[in-house]
Formats: sequence, structure tokens, C-alpha cells
Amino acid sequence: MLKLQVSGKAILSTVRCRRQARVSGEAIFSCMSTSSSFVFGPYKIDPREVFYATPLSYAMVNLRPLLPGHVLVCPRRLVPRFTDLTADETSDLWLTAQKVGSRIETFHNATSLTLAIQDGPQAGQSVPHVHIHVLPRKGGDFEKNDEIYDAIDEKEKELKQKLDLDKDRVDRTIEEMANEASQYRSLFDC
Repeated sequence: MLKLQVSGKAILSTVRCRRQARVSGEAIFSCMSTSSSFVFGPYKIDPREVFYATPLSYAMVNLRPLLPGHVLVCPRRLVPRFTDLTADETSDLWLTAQKVGSRIETFHNATSLTLAIQDGPQAGQSVPHVHIHVLPRKGGDFEKNDEIYDAIDEKEKELKQKLDLDKDRVDRTIEEMANEASQYRSLFDC
């Protein structure tokens, strides 16, 4: 049983979407995207950036990816810290990350995945909304494998400070992100 802290109308909408998805065979994303909005901390996310969603989680492309296929998986509810997630949200978040990671890894011909959460400001979290970084990995993408964590930390600091310290990694346009999300959406039959 899902416990959602939303209006009765939203709960009925989600139930209707889930029923429609089962009856018609349509992906949950296609049903939910028309009636749903997405937020990432204080930011409203354009639905074109989202490529997979469940009633409790969603996956979106990254504004400033470290590697091709670097995406984020977030709870739909605005939750600042990992310990604030419900058991259902925690389970759904990790199952979504597993599914997304598997398909993104294959799509990018990668051989491994890095899954990372920065939980709280002292851990490098810049947006106060739980999110899992999903990064498909290949041999040699970083000189030392653990440098990926330094790169994630630096990216988070840049976003927090709104500085462009890394000239090679610039914000992408909505068109670029929508195109990437469209490619990924096809991996989920959305």
C-alpha cells in the first residue's frame, strides 16, 4: 500500500494511471507525464528531461554530466535527506536506479556503474533533494577509478556556487537534454 502525502485528486490520478498502464500495456511514464510535474529541490524540472518515472521516483538527464549517460534518480516527493525517505520510497528509488542503470550501461556500451548519493551539505549535496547519481563506466574514463567521487563533489560545489569553474562542462540546453531523454525513454518503451 502506497502512502502518498498529496491531495485526494493526485492519488486518484496516480491510481487511474497505474490501472491504465496495466490494462492498455502503456508505460507508466507516458500516462503520468501528462498529469505530473517534477521538482528537484527548488527547481521545476521540464518533463522533457525526465525519461522514466514510477509513482514514487523518476529519472532525469543531467544538466552537467560527468560522463555520457550520467543521469539522476530522485524521489518524486521533495525529500532533503536519505533518512527522511519512507520504506516504500527507499525501495522504489533503488529499484528505479537498478533498472535505469542496467539499461543506461547497455546503451552506452559500458562495463560497470557508479551509483552515488551525497546525503547532506557536508557530504557535498548541493540540491536539498535526495538523488542518486547513476554513471555508466568504462575502462580509462578516469585515470583512477575513485576520482569519479571528486568529480561529483566538484560538480555539486559548482552548482551550489553557481560558478562555471570547469569550462569543459557547461550547462546543456533544454533541447539537448530533451533529445537525450527521448533516446533513453525508448529503452523503457515510453
